[in-house]
Amino acid sequence: MKLFRYKIRFLVLVASLLCLSSKADERTTAFDSANACYSRGDYEKAILKFEGLINSNIESAELYYNLGNAYYKTDQLGLAILNFERAKKLNIDDEDLVFNLKLANQKTEDKIDPAPQLFLSEWKNGIIGLFSESVWSVICIVLFFISLILFSLFLLSDKNGIKKIGFFAGIAFVFITSITFFIAKEKYELTAKSKEAIITSAAATITGSPNVKGTKLFILHEGTKVKITQEQYEWTEIKIANGNIGWIKSGFLQKI
Repeated sequence: MKLFRYKIRFLVLVASLLCLSSKADERTTAFDSANACYSRGDYEKAILKFEGLINSNIESAELYYNLGNAYYKTDQLGLAILNFERAKKLNIDDEDLVFNLKLANQKTEDKIDPAPQLFLSEWKNGIIGLFSESVWSVICIVLFFISLILFSLFLLSDKNGIKKIGFFAGIAFVFITSITFFIAKEKYELTAKSKEAIITSAAATITGSPNVKGTKLFILHEGTKVKITQEQYEWTEIKIANGNIGWIKSGFLQKI
């Protein structure tokens, strides 16, 4: 009886693995098909296929990047920048992505000068932005293991010189590891809890209150990046790079 149950479990496991493999093959085929549409200039069809993959809960930097390129080719600047930004969250080091995003941003109508930052804040943000959260995590783990090796030298070596090197270098690496840990944590929070969005409508009027009758403050155009500060029913309060704040209809933007 037990043997029969084990056989059943084994068959279920095999069937599950086959299903997963089949789904992976289907998604790969769909992705290749979307890329083929893009290559022959059928950008609208490529967009439909790429969006279909995203709607089936597939997420990758390459997928968002290719979708952004397809939107760019069809002059849908806001959606192009949106998907480039989504790709950048997953792969900050892709040179082609950074170049295409910069190119798309140059075409936006709104040229907003960022509010000045304190030197320390600018320096801190520059360091955090050097690598993705996963890279900072790997650096932190490597530094931690180096610390363990150095403390092992301190504990196990019979030579005073090596013991001193192991002890003081170990302390130094623990300190650097701690700093790297907090950088990785900060980067994770900025990435995972990011509340940034892209204006995807041709133009949107920003008001002083979440109401169509509110005071009209300024107008933003397609492709402009904003920070979400709060949401209320069909309205979203945003902050732009120069520090100005106002309300916009939620349907006029999409979160990164």
